[in-house]
Amino acid sequence: KAAGIEDEDTIRKMCVLANAVVFTSGGTTFMLAGEEMLRNKQGDSNSYMSSDEINQLDYSLKIKNADVFENYQKLIAFKKKTTALHLDAPSVDVEFLDNNAVIVCRFVSDGSQYIVIHANGGVTSASVNCEGYAIILDTLGTASVNGGSVSPDKYQTLILKK
Repeated sequence: KAAGIEDEDTIRKMCVLANAVVFTSGGTTFMLAGEEMLRNKQGDSNSYMSSDEINQLDYSLKIKNADVFENYQKLIAFKKKTTALHLDAPSVDVEFLDNNAVIVCRFVSDGSQYIVIHANGGVTSASVNCEGYAIILDTLGTASVNGGSVSPDKYQTLILKK
């Protein structure tokens, strides 16, 4: 919203994408209370001394944003079970596509091969070769593998496994 983006659906997708990058990166992951249900503090950038109204967790947001909550659950489960992401310096091959609008990360963990694709709002026509892989997480629920490749949508994260 500070950048002038008012469309709630876009903001939802951006929040999930931002944390999907965090949860699929190496090292320790940190998140704030309520992020998984799109909590905000009404623009208060330093709420330490603010009222309970600003700082409380509004659990009705969990119901309203159940899809976001479920994506976070899946991302957390993926992070917990993927030991390569627990290393200080995981061995990840990174590729940038579509004028850097898409990040493709390939790595091996516990005998499985993974492709993680993050597409920002500038993606136009990226296609990622994923022959032999299956989609195990799709933050938008819209992707499919066609002819051994996948094309991510704006603000989408895909995790594929072989």
